[in-house]
Amino acid sequence: AELATSTQVAQSGGAASVAKSRFTRFFEDGFPFRIVRNRWSRATSIVLMLAVLGPMIWQVSLLEPQTNPQQFLPDDHPFQRFTDANAQFYTSNEDETVVVSIVWGIDESAPLDTGGVNRLLDPEDKGSVNYNPSFALDAAAQEAMLDACARLEASDLVFSKLSSVDDTEHKEVWCWIREFRLWVVGAQSSSFPVQSNVVQTVLDWRDAVVAGGNEFPWSQDLGFADSLGQATILWTRVRAGTKLNKNAFFPANEIRSDYYEKWEAWLDGLNANATASLGLAMQTLEEEGTANKWVYMVLQELYTRMAAVGVGVGLAVAAVVLLCATRNFIASFLCMVSIASVLLTVIGCTVAMGWQLGSSEALCFMTLTGFAVDYVVHLAHSYMESGSGAALARTHDALRDMGISVFWGMATSFVAALALSLCQLQFLSKFGSFFLLTVSFAFVWSMLFLMPLLAAIGPRSEEGASLAKPDGSPQPVVRATATDETEADHSGVGIRVASSTSCKQSV
Repeated sequence: AELATSTQVAQSGGAASVAKSRFTRFFEDGFPFRIVRNRWSRATSIVLMLAVLGPMIWQVSLLEPQTNPQQFLPDDHPFQRFTDANAQFYTSNEDETVVVSIVWGIDESAPLDTGGVNRLLDPEDKGSVNYNPSFALDAAAQEAMLDACARLEASDLVFSKLSSVDDTEHKEVWCWIREFRLWVVGAQSSSFPVQSNVVQTVLDWRDAVVAGGNEFPWSQDLGFADSLGQATILWTRVRAGTKLNKNAFFPANEIRSDYYEKWEAWLDGLNANATASLGLAMQTLEEEGTANKWVYMVLQELYTRMAAVGVGVGLAVAAVVLLCATRNFIASFLCMVSIASVLLTVIGCTVAMGWQLGSSEALCFMTLTGFAVDYVVHLAHSYMESGSGAALARTHDALRDMGISVFWGMATSFVAALALSLCQLQFLSKFGSFFLLTVSFAFVWSMLFLMPLLAAIGPRSEEGASLAKPDGSPQPVVRATATDETEADHSGVGIRVASSTSCKQSV
């Protein structure tokens, strides 16, 4: 037999078989309509919700960038305790330090040409290096490099390691030009700096080391190239160990202030006396990706900036979606006020919970608007689609049509977020907690703020007017009637509240 819709069953007189449960009627005629129907109770609800914004705005003003190391596991987890302990102490003799490279021969103002590069389509295409065309390893450049090595030896920024052989400290500086000078002066009995055929002399030194059965340790510090059958050196570098522990995690602001800016200041002092042939030096770290502390620092700062950008873009997109869904500026504005209130409440609660603005929090904030708009747009669209004329009647229609659906949408999301918040990995746990707060407050604000607000000042239409079809003809208006229906005057607006036992359709 062909299945009949509930409307067809009701029209055929079988309304009792499609009677709605008490739970469904609770969200149609109970919560929050018992609050919305009375002008004083809905005014109280609006005022109380607005009063919540005061402390939430104050909490949002206390939000600050992350000042603690990024946390991956719960505080009491052994791995997390080890990571936290690493960040509490200075680098020891047993720790592996981050190595900084002082590089010459590359254009320090624009070291990489990324024109036409698209890492999404070609992850291996990182662009091309912009070399310094005036770079030359002449006598002045050799002397300048030796001076740079001496500056590194004297710098407090370079890590001093205790030798297990003679119990003396020595700076972690790897300077090929000093070893080259020893070979030129000792093995070759020549003068230093080399005045001519510098590249060929460096190649002879490399060949002599290899011929002695040793591996040439400076191959990564010299950028050899073959130009028209003649060897050239395009770039060179010296290296030094910093006091930054390679295996420790520090917040971006600490890396910048305690390490990066100090190395930049040291480099400015070096470049102040740069020779024309050697050119200006630049500093970089050896690690790739987020293992590179400088890259990690920039990414953390970028996440912080993008959190505000993401929230702003999300609000703008939400405004366009709401305007398209409601086709009414008043309804869209009231919805935006509700969404902005959800944002402030959720962010305020996370700050009160001790969250700071790190990468995990920034990603959560960027998705906040998308989660907050869901219930609002459904209720507002249903409000505008109502065939009733008065604002209170349209509010009741919206709750009747979408109240139970919005509740179950919130409930299922709440349970999923609760499970996610119990994860050990802190990114998943934070996202779950954040999602849980968002769906909860989005439901509360839409029910106890937006719906009373729409009932009070929402857009109205002619009593009993119906929306037009695309061809201009009126839509049918479904009105509920029942043998036991009751008449109620909802704060001066006369509408009928039915027990949904039967219905009829009138045009």
